[in-house]
Amino acid sequence: MSWEKWQNIDRRIIYLLVTLVLIIPIFKPMGLPITVQKDLTGLFYDRFDKIPAGSIVYFDAAYSPAQDAEITPMVKALFKQCMKNGVKIVVGGQFETGVPFINIALTQVAAETKAKYGEDYVEIGYKPGGVATVRVMINDFWEGAKSTDFYGDSFNTLPLMQKVKKFDEKAFAAIVIFESGSPGMETWYTYTPKIPLYKASVMVEVSGSLPYLKSGQLKGVLPGMRGAAEYEKLIKAPGAATKLMDAQSAAHLLVILLLVVGNVGYLMSTRRGKA
Repeated sequence: MSWEKWQNIDRRIIYLLVTLVLIIPIFKPMGLPITVQKDLTGLFYDRFDKIPAGSIVYFDAAYSPAQDAEITPMVKALFKQCMKNGVKIVVGGQFETGVPFINIALTQVAAETKAKYGEDYVEIGYKPGGVATVRVMINDFWEGAKSTDFYGDSFNTLPLMQKVKKFDEKAFAAIVIFESGSPGMETWYTYTPKIPLYKASVMVEVSGSLPYLKSGQLKGVLPGMRGAAEYEKLIKAPGAATKLMDAQSAAHLLVILLLVVGNVGYLMSTRRGKA
């Protein structure tokens, strides 16, 4: 046996193996174990799950297309939980580019859960003006949102919107921001501090969110793709995040295996040389 070959595996073989371990779990999940982080995902779930039926939650699409794969699974998982618990949703977006992606996700889940647009959820879309628009919505939601939804329909035709006159704690039981950057959660804890704020974000945003979680300004933080997979486990609805975590874990195992093989080859060839 040539131990040198173990140290010099053809890079084409490595590329092929990496490709296979990334693709196969997506089409045929392996069901690798997922441990729920109690201080993050678990805390988020426990608090959010207690929102009473009939309450209204605001979803904020504050992410760009580049983060779609990481954040959209969170959108779907939380929407499924809300529909199961009888919680209503109003969806807006601080990022104009994030609104079309959250629209696709909600449309897909609505078809699965039989959610009725206008009654169970409404999408108001992106409203230009930034903080100035939010400040108007606080006193008169309809005026700030121009009384039209994502599709251009009047709020007068949407039963759910009859319950939303102001952007305050009487109208909304919580805000969930799906965040990848700025403007983000600062908008909500500055201008709507009385409404419980939850954050579902890309992983790189999590460390900066922890002080706000500890201070109580955030009620929960959902950490990236792993958090999405954990949440799918908690609501018993495995989805895209679970598959992608399988792929990621398989790739990590492959890297570890290749490191072991390379080092064993090196040690054995060195030992044989000394002999």
